[in-house]
Amino acid sequence: MKILQINKYYQPDIGGVETVVKQYAENLGEGFDVTVLCVKKRFSLKTENEIVNGVKVIRCSSLGSFWSMPVSLSFFLVFLKNFKAFDILHFHEPFPLASLLSFFISRKNKIVVTWHSDIIKQKSIKSIVEIFQKKLCEKATLIFTTSPNLLEFSSILKKFRNKVYILPLSIPPNKNISKHDNEYILYLGRLAYYKGINVLLKAYEIANTKLELYIVGSGEKDITEDILEHCAKTSKKIRFINKFVTEEEKDQFFKNCSFFVLPSIAASEAFAIIQLEAMIHGKAVINTDLPTGVPFVSLDGRTGITVASNNQHELANALDKLSENIDHRQALGRNGHKRVLEEFSDDVIIEKLRKKYLEVYNL
Repeated sequence: MKILQINKYYQPDIGGVETVVKQYAENLGEGFDVTVLCVKKRFSLKTENEIVNGVKVIRCSSLGSFWSMPVSLSFFLVFLKNFKAFDILHFHEPFPLASLLSFFISRKNKIVVTWHSDIIKQKSIKSIVEIFQKKLCEKATLIFTTSPNLLEFSSILKKFRNKVYILPLSIPPNKNISKHDNEYILYLGRLAYYKGINVLLKAYEIANTKLELYIVGSGEKDITEDILEHCAKTSKKIRFINKFVTEEEKDQFFKNCSFFVLPSIAASEAFAIIQLEAMIHGKAVINTDLPTGVPFVSLDGRTGITVASNNQHELANALDKLSENIDHRQALGRNGHKRVLEEFSDDVIIEKLRKKYLEVYNL
């Protein structure tokens, strides 16, 4: 079966969606021939064909990016020249350039869409892009989304409920739970507006916990400056590690922390696979009640604590609750580890993907 995955970027340009495309492309195994169509992240006048870890990649020339989305004329030409050679066209949304292609393909093409998120931040173009997204979903045979919460939140997905299948994100299984607890609270991830770092800093300031707070990651300049300014003023123990960490470094932070906190405040946080990485190490998670997949991943009272988003007092209480009771946080962590193995492991999710591809192919 020949599959064309269509996304804005591909590794080594890696983000959350790019990681998913990489997993699908590399792990399907025998019987599946996958090609990825994407755009170069930086300005380039040359379209290139290459092999990346055994996956065929067509990386189209680029005029740069606009509103965080790539601009490429060759992308359309390459797609129109090649798409009929594939059995399944798999689109990853949101990607406005790909959404536009909905007017060039018909229902006869077997179309699969993975809906990662609605457009949240770029509100000025949202209504225009949604015209093309709806057209793509109308023509799709199957639509994946990553959680039941996102299905209910998305104004577009609800219109196509009859063809939506919940396929969560996943990580490699790891049977070993970390026994380490070096008495620190961990935030690890991108420093972005929707991550709620300022809420975390305020909550930690009013909390009674004696555990040190680690903030690990890099990102937006104004948030970095806010953290540095707060660290300079506070008397509480905060360690700010302002860098992009390797996978090995990330593992060490998770292995040694007491628990993980994800204080996200906006629906741009559609799933937060970073929660799975904490849970596979047997760590409890504090997350927020966003209308997306975030509270679906780590469940309140079972694998962690869910608090109201943008509420520093609830977050402070949760920090104290997990800080004060090591047995409780370890029990939540064990539940989280089990949940990942049963519901979010690569083995489980890729097998579901294979079966759904075969169903679409045989229609």
